Amino acid sequence: MADVPRRRALLAAASGIAALAGCAGSETASNSYPTANQPIDDYELEKARDESGGVLVTADDELPSLSADERARQGRATRRVLVADANLAELTFAGTDAGETLRSFCAATDFDAASVYLLAMPVDACREIRFRSVAVEPDQLAAGDLHPHADFCEAYRPADIDCGADETHTVGFAIRLPVAADSSTGSGRGMSSSCGRVEPPTVFNAAAASGSGGDDA
Repeated sequence: MADVPRRRALLAAASGIAALAGCAGSETASNSYPTANQPIDDYELEKARDESGGVLVTADDELPSLSADERARQGRATRRVLVADANLAELTFAGTDAGETLRSFCAATDFDAASVYLLAMPVDACREIRFRSVAVEPDQLAAGDLHPHADFCEAYRPADIDCGADETHTVGFAIRLPVAADSSTGSGRGMSSSCGRVEPPTVFNAAAASGSGGDDA
């Protein structure tokens, strides 16, 4: 009986999907792969924040310079799926602490047994982006094509953090998935405008702050 392909075996371990190998080199599954995204719990996560608001990673040879306009803000956004060392070699990371944090995490990946979903995005200086969950499309992965989907939410940062309301930072997430794949032709991202808090902290309420008469934090 042939060995179960690595990507199927790892997906089964990560999300409970059973796959059996057929005899004489043929492959069959005991249950068909579901079409809905399958949550992955056994992931590793690295997060980095650049308070200068620069680009963290790009597929170009050089990092683009940014101005203050909206197009520059969008230029901070990156979404890449790494399934091989060659994918990592195509990227240029910022020579900052945040850029090096992401690069080192990706470089430590064994792409024979895992993959990395890499995302970067702008965020207001007084806000933070929190990772919530990651899932894959099992039917695509069964064919060697990794389609990850990550969900995030935004929240106000703690009240004791000094930040400028008009400033933009950049945050990056590297999610190591315990699945290997031959390629990736798609990915997804969801973002909720709230992580559960309905109202911002009092320190961010301009009306309350102006009437408090207290010293600035």
